Amino acid sequence: MLDRSIAPAAYPVDKILFPTPNQFTLANGIQVWVVSAGEQEVFKFELSTKAGAIHSPLAGLAGMTASLMKRGTSTHSAQAINQDFDFFGAFWDIQASLDHGTFTVYGLNKHFNSLIPLVAEILQDAIFPADEVEKEIEIERQKTKLNWEKTSYSASQKFRAQIFPNDPYGRFTLADDFDCLDQKIIIEQFEATWKTQQPVIFLSGKISEEQIKFLDQTLGQISFSSPVIHIPTLQPAPKPLKIREEKEGSVQSSIRFGLPAISRAHPDYFNFSLMNTVLGGYFGSRLQKNIREDKGFTYGISSSLAPYPRGGYWVVGTDVNGENVNETLAEIKKEITILQNDLVSEEELDIVRNYLMGSFTGELTQAFDIAEKVRVIQLDGLAPDYYDQFQDHIQNIQAQDIRDMAAKYLNLNQMHEVIVG
Repeated sequence: MLDRSIAPAAYPVDKILFPTPNQFTLANGIQVWVVSAGEQEVFKFELSTKAGAIHSPLAGLAGMTASLMKRGTSTHSAQAINQDFDFFGAFWDIQASLDHGTFTVYGLNKHFNSLIPLVAEILQDAIFPADEVEKEIEIERQKTKLNWEKTSYSASQKFRAQIFPNDPYGRFTLADDFDCLDQKIIIEQFEATWKTQQPVIFLSGKISEEQIKFLDQTLGQISFSSPVIHIPTLQPAPKPLKIREEKEGSVQSSIRFGLPAISRAHPDYFNFSLMNTVLGGYFGSRLQKNIREDKGFTYGISSSLAPYPRGGYWVVGTDVNGENVNETLAEIKKEITILQNDLVSEEELDIVRNYLMGSFTGELTQAFDIAEKVRVIQLDGLAPDYYDQFQDHIQNIQAQDIRDMAAKYLNLNQMHEVIVG
């Protein structure tokens, strides 16, 4: 009979060379990165362009513009466009993150030539009808009000604002900010970003030469003037701040505890990521074992590194009952101090190595997942062998490296602290 009290043996995972994508250049200069793999006749089309929050002057403007692009063109209403995508069995979405605007389509290869012209039409001819603008603004206003009622949302937004004051990275959107948005401003934002900035395309699935040729015949014929958009140098907060905000009726308190950190391009990024995994980056981490399993203060706690092209931040996040806030913070600081002073055991390091290698290799089984990593390499300006380097660091990192990273970066005197609840 199987003895379930004994864990199964763990074995090292061998390094897998990261697949090399194919690169094509369309007639108008658009770079297309292709990951062709698998037997299913499906594709994922992802167009990324300079239309994120850092490319807009107002809070909420980038996201609102992306959302309203789906509301019709001069020849097709919003209903007609949605019916077309539905008819061809495709999923599609347009979103804006902090750094990029992204137009995504998942579909069947046999409908590729019917779906891409819809993308081209929206990119060139989205019209933002006044009634749709008014309706969408009100919907987003109400969503924003509801989001700010959640302690976890409020804490995360205010933490990022503390880390990056006076920068779009730290800018959050309040319900009243939608009073500053109207049809004219949204059209101006669309024309300054989506319509004129040359994008990059990532195409994955079972991709054929005919599909690349069709991209050239459609999106490759659009002219992009790419006007310069000034983006200021990122300036993190000069000193740490602490915020404790009472929220009436809230049972739990949301904790965000961390500091400005590094981007993926930094030479310490790999070792920092590995150190973070030991501390709070997976379910078997030290923070989970201490604060969730031993103390029972929370259902979950994690630490994470949020890397952006212009910089990043590191944060510990959790929700606990109000009476446990101070003790939770004390335990977080205690675990950081231990990591800064004591070497990680070889057994724990092996578990983390195997976890990371297993997770990474599991993400290389599908073309869509590989293309997402290619997207990171291209948009963050990383080396082509970036993920091969990552695996090398996982396999070769030593306990001293973990301790060095914790001592170098996790300065308890520089931590920002936000508690809402």
